[in-house]
Amino acid sequence: MINAYNTSEIILYAFAGAVLLHTLLVLQMGGAEVVTVSPVAYQMAQDLVHYRAAITGGLIVFYTYLRLSKRPVAKVLAIVSIISWIAFVEDYLALDNIFFVSESTTGLIVQTLRPLYLMSIVYMAVEAYRREGSHG
Repeated sequence: MINAYNTSEIILYAFAGAVLLHTLLVLQMGGAEVVTVSPVAYQMAQDLVHYRAAITGGLIVFYTYLRLSKRPVAKVLAIVSIISWIAFVEDYLALDNIFFVSESTTGLIVQTLRPLYLMSIVYMAVEAYRREGSHG
């Protein structure tokens, strides 16, 4: 049975997969200089791609491990949620043309899924705290 939590989880994995695919394709095309205009934005995009992908991706893998082993996941989801929202605000304030209309299909998919992902990850964290609080 698919409920709102499972739907949110599907969105989380779809977004993570889209980001991974888009990142690999951008790197294959020549890196962040392909999608940025200024040298400062290029350096920031390079750093953000590597560090954010490693941190957020690692936490999502950790979440998956905890979920499969039936351990508490609320704190990990809360951390992923906070990092995701900070990254979004940071992108909005700092990066050139963050709301550009992407010419690549993978970029467009990431842009489309990001608001759904942000809402889903917050819902998942709140729901996980509610579930874990009622059982423990």
